[in-house]
Amino acid sequence: MAVTLTILNSMNFVTPILKNQRLSVTNQEPGLTMANIVLQRMLGSPFVWRFNRGNFTIDITTAGGTDYVKAVADLGRIEQQWLVDPSNNIKELQGAVSLAKVSATRRPMSVAPQFDDNEGNITLRFNSIPDQAYTASFDYQRKAPLIQSYGEDFGPVPDEFGYLFNKGMLSEGALLVNDSRFPIWEKDFIAGLLATQDGLDAQAKAIFFEQMLNTGRTATRSQGAAQSGVQGRQQ
Repeated sequence: MAVTLTILNSMNFVTPILKNQRLSVTNQEPGLTMANIVLQRMLGSPFVWRFNRGNFTIDITTAGGTDYVKAVADLGRIEQQWLVDPSNNIKELQGAVSLAKVSATRRPMSVAPQFDDNEGNITLRFNSIPDQAYTASFDYQRKAPLIQSYGEDFGPVPDEFGYLFNKGMLSEGALLVNDSRFPIWEKDFIAGLLATQDGLDAQAKAIFFEQMLNTGRTATRSQGAAQSGVQGRQQ
């Protein structure tokens, strides 16, 4: 899947539709932040993408205890995890948000990304000291990279999803300039995102859709109130 469409391509698409409102005023802003918001939303929870998945492994032992540090600079969120014993038997391993430190020795049943030092080093804590040597494997979704110029692309999102990030950019731009078509483009963007997600059930999609729309309604009402205040002072 090709990744060639740049932020500038999206800006050139959005600007005429927004009646040539300026989206690049100072140091490529606010257009650059708009692009980062769109990419972070697309790659953030609850969305799952095959092209955004990574994997890493760590070796755990009785002598190593419960906590293990692994450098995973692009870790967003862990999807699946499992153990492999010395006989290559695969053991189930549950994910957790956090775990207490314990002294029991047995086969670990769960693991949590307990600490993040903001330098790419993740401390993974298991719920017991391993009773033997295992290899712990993890599939994860990568976090969104930081876009720093209009010449960059929306990678890892491929060009085939250009209709999504362009609608996202259009939605953000419309909100910025108080374009009345903002709710239409926001709904298109959210609906398009949810349509790509086979891993989400109908209830999860409905909840996310309503949450996003509520956020948009709040922003629209705030802008309307602010505009009314300006008009009132001018009268």
